[in-house]
Amino acid sequence: MSTSRLARRGARQGRDDYHHGDLRNALIRATLELIPETGVRQLSLREVARRAGVSHGASYRHFQDKEALLAAVAEQGFNELASTLRAAAQSAAADPIAKLQAAGVAYVEFGMSHPQHLQVMFGGAIADLDAHPALQLATETAHNELRVVVAEILRGSASHSGVNEEVVGAAAWSIVHGLTVLLADGQLRSVDGKSLAAAVTTLFCDGLAEKLGYARKQA
Repeated sequence: MSTSRLARRGARQGRDDYHHGDLRNALIRATLELIPETGVRQLSLREVARRAGVSHGASYRHFQDKEALLAAVAEQGFNELASTLRAAAQSAAADPIAKLQAAGVAYVEFGMSHPQHLQVMFGGAIADLDAHPALQLATETAHNELRVVVAEILRGSASHSGVNEEVVGAAAWSIVHGLTVLLADGQLRSVDGKSLAAAVTTLFCDGLAEKLGYARKQA
């Protein structure tokens, strides 16, 4: 490519960045807008750039390929999920079981309000997680919010012999994630999602408290 063409291309990409102010986030927003139309698998970086109002080449200033873009979307989703779970648990005062229930309801609400994020976070579209350390960190941070609450519950139980922290965490996560997917996919259209999440998490948490001989604390 000639020097003059490189200069023109650089100037055009510079204008693209200037036009948006934050091209990286503009591309992420465009991706989230397009997913309901194209699905994650059929999404193209070219179409994302077009939706964001920039040249195809401008997108490469931030994302080397489609997977890098999807990794950024998933990273954003896991970071928001971690903040959501943390805030919900902190709102539940002194009772760790109540913290777990609040976090579970918050998980479901997050998935219902962020269905595009949910598809990217858990849809298997990112083949090489090792290539995206920021995404790995965001994923671990979100998972750790659950682990912290489960560990607190087991420390406060009368007896948790035979109850494995990893098993409790996996059971809690499986229940709320499964419910979230059913609601986000429209499989449970005749119910109020938040009310159902509250009922399901109450059932699980009451059973867990009974299993552990756990004395519920009062706020």
